[in-house]
Amino acid sequence: MGLTRQRRILLVAVLAFVLIAVVAVGGGGWYLSNLIRDGGLVPDHEAPMLDLEIIALADGRITLRAGPDTDEDGRWSMDGLFGLERATGYDQVGSIVSAEDEEVVRRFTPLSDSARQGDMARVDNYAFPENPQEAFGLAFEEVMYTSSLGEFPAWLIGGTDDTWVIMVHGRGADRREALRMLPEVAELGLPALVINYRNDEGFPADPSGYYQYGRTEWLDLEGAVKYALEHGAFDLVLVGYSMGGGIVANFLYESDLSGVVRGLILDAPMLDFGATVDLGASRRGYPGVVSALAKAFAGFRFDIDWEAINYLDRVDELRAPILLFHGDEDTTVPISTSDKLSDARPELVEYVRVSGAEHVGAWNKDRENYKDAVSRFLARVSR
Repeated sequence: MGLTRQRRILLVAVLAFVLIAVVAVGGGGWYLSNLIRDGGLVPDHEAPMLDLEIIALADGRITLRAGPDTDEDGRWSMDGLFGLERATGYDQVGSIVSAEDEEVVRRFTPLSDSARQGDMARVDNYAFPENPQEAFGLAFEEVMYTSSLGEFPAWLIGGTDDTWVIMVHGRGADRREALRMLPEVAELGLPALVINYRNDEGFPADPSGYYQYGRTEWLDLEGAVKYALEHGAFDLVLVGYSMGGGIVANFLYESDLSGVVRGLILDAPMLDFGATVDLGASRRGYPGVVSALAKAFAGFRFDIDWEAINYLDRVDELRAPILLFHGDEDTTVPISTSDKLSDARPELVEYVRVSGAEHVGAWNKDRENYKDAVSRFLARVSR
């Protein structure tokens, strides 16, 4: 018996709904794959916008006013110690004195030529200016190391020990990211090598043109390790921030030199780029099925091997002790990835899970405990 007219109408409606849903999911997945490319893969070296106006300066305080392009949840409105970048100088802002609507009053420490009312500025997470000498009076040398891709610069801070510390910044950051930890390293007499790597501004780019989240960048770290071993290092501690944590992890998995590593310090490490994409998609309101489809599209379009850059799948291969920091308000790298690392290798991992800290914000949320943990760990593994 044929379908009744009402049933045919219902069937057509159901098929139309399914088709619309498939098109919507597919379109959303394609659009999100473009966001993965533009926001996660393509190096962006455009100077950040100066998005805050200095409207008052008095008695060690500064008043900043947000503008239409200011992120309302940005660091300008967070408590802690941050850098204040201007067109003509770099200073520091400290704890929040008061906040109201679009304005915040903070403690202010001038480090350069005097800031003036009306200057435009931005708050950054580096907190210290330029280089180790400018920041702390630490003498350093600019050296070059070689990887399979070419030559890259590094800061070399001397020391008396034969355990060296190599520090690897995160995606889109620069070597200043390491400044927050350098005083503890120097105090223990450990030489430090703070490196640039492929896709950093002004230096060789990955052949793909994209960030590879450790899949190829580990080769540059290996070049820095060779430099350290050729210049007096007996063994090493590796430090990785954000994507730098993924670079460190893949070096340990892939390099024949991984046996010289005595310890790791990881700060909000990006150990599973796929999980990072899922978090970003969720925060934008995309359901899991769209995120999964976007990753499939991106894998095909941009040659992303999602399994190869999920370093949590190989944590059973880790051998060195790990000091791990992660904030539970990280909206960039899901803290669940660090939870998984700690749960999988509790005998190796000392986990400092920081309440209220944003991405790579553990230092700023509790500086004294952060510094103490670093000093104790470095003293232990460098003996």
